Amino acid sequence: MSTDPSPGDLSPSQTRLLDAVDGDWIDEQAWQLLQIPSVTMDEGEVCGLFERQLRDLGLQVDVRAVDDDGRNNLYARIQGQGHGPTLMLNGHLDTIPLGDAWPPRQTETQLHGRGATDMKGGMASMLGAAKAILDSDTGLQGDLILTAVVGHEETIARKDGPMALIEDIRKGRVGADRILIVEGRDALWVMSMGSMVFTLHLDSARGGMHTQYVPFTDNPLRHVGDLIGAIHELQLRLDDTTQHPLAGAERIDLGAVHGGDYFNRTPTRCTLTGTRRWCPGRDAHQVLAELQALAQSFADAGDLRLTVEMEHEREPFETPEGDAAVRAVSAAHARICGDSPEVVGMRIVGDANLYVHGCGVPTFYYGPSNETAHADQEWVDRRRLRDAAAVYALTALDYCGQRE
Repeated sequence: MSTDPSPGDLSPSQTRLLDAVDGDWIDEQAWQLLQIPSVTMDEGEVCGLFERQLRDLGLQVDVRAVDDDGRNNLYARIQGQGHGPTLMLNGHLDTIPLGDAWPPRQTETQLHGRGATDMKGGMASMLGAAKAILDSDTGLQGDLILTAVVGHEETIARKDGPMALIEDIRKGRVGADRILIVEGRDALWVMSMGSMVFTLHLDSARGGMHTQYVPFTDNPLRHVGDLIGAIHELQLRLDDTTQHPLAGAERIDLGAVHGGDYFNRTPTRCTLTGTRRWCPGRDAHQVLAELQALAQSFADAGDLRLTVEMEHEREPFETPEGDAAVRAVSAAHARICGDSPEVVGMRIVGDANLYVHGCGVPTFYYGPSNETAHADQEWVDRRRLRDAAAVYALTALDYCGQRE
């Protein structure tokens, strides 16, 4: 462990539980997971391995088929006495494409390879926490649920694994009072902004014409330029009016602008595509309506027809710092690491945005590492895998309660 609390700081049950955290075993589980490529839509083999890892702990596994290609969500339970809240540990088994992070390799202090940080390391820490609870014969009042999903990373999957888990929670196949996603760095990530990808289409009824016969004041591109300027002004207003204490100001960004098909023809369609991120308290349709109102005046000025679309929309979430499960993780981190964890919010979105709004379960994140997620050289620190497992184990004991 990073910090060895004095014996007086720990109860006998906590001491016995922490003594059972097996860092070498956790390393081995992470290494096995790293050996199997599991890019989104090709997770079948790694699902089989994670199922075996759960069963090797003596757990029964509910295998939930997400499609017909062996892409399965996996649910396992450490049964409590039945008188405490249920905590779900959750993570995903898929990765982004392998790139330069392949092949996996080891050093004395680190494990390298695609998924080391995002998030096979966290999944191994989840297993390590479960093993420590079982090996130490630590009885819980509430249940501890271990869940693994597919289809997180690449948009081609359309979040099919997380959406299947939401469906299963809503129908009672699996349940939880809180969801702790074992992803991110060793901080309490309790808030994310909402996010959407928006597209603005501006279509000209006159069609393409030789630019010589169209005054530039009537060229659709001029009005698109004015609209881009207005989007910049909107960001300046957001900077002044929407500061969230954990995540800063809301954002609007443009990533692609297209218009025209020839150097001396006016365009028939101009398209702007970007992202919009917003704070808790509003929803995607409100934000989209504001964007449409902003763009409409420029469309009207250019006699253009405006169409506004959004996709990949995710509503914001925020789980209070005073929530019982958040406080349990905070206390566990302090015992293991010797200081209070940082509490953070993010503009980026993840599965917590889906879980909170899809099934109403308060959700947050705490992981062993996030600094090299999606990097060309992805790695995770072995010590932080052990520390995260210890934090998860202590959190379960605190939040679920100790069996009498």
